[in-house]
Amino acid sequence: MDYKPIVFDKEYSAFEYGPDDWDPFTTILVFDDKNWMHYTLTADLPTKAYGKIRLKFEYCGCETCHLEINNLQGHYKDARYLTVFEFSTELFKKHIIKFMERHISSWDEEYAFTGEKEVVAFYNAVLTAPDTKLLRDWA
Repeated sequence: MDYKPIVFDKEYSAFEYGPDDWDPFTTILVFDDKNWMHYTLTADLPTKAYGKIRLKFEYCGCETCHLEINNLQGHYKDARYLTVFEFSTELFKKHIIKFMERHISSWDEEYAFTGEKEVVAFYNAVLTAPDTKLLRDWA
């Protein structure tokens, strides 16, 4: 699949909401240091261009990180339809810090933090970084 950066604007014009989408953006952040550093940020996005996609940013204590993109619609839910990019740990550090800072600053706000703006910025940065490599693509 030929994934491109997603435009994030005030009207959420790049996103498409279904009739049952009460809160279509979902993010899960996991820091697991039991055996080895394994940090993941997972997000579901309802995009117009690609349908519902799941992004998984992953750091495993190595020099590079991975972004997995899985389409959550129809027969594409199968693991065979997975696109994987490799990117730098510096990019992961930069965006995970931004995500956490924004998350913590929202603790006193009226509404819950969803992180969609930060996740889309992270996704766009990975896709446009000059050292990002496509490792696996099903298209």
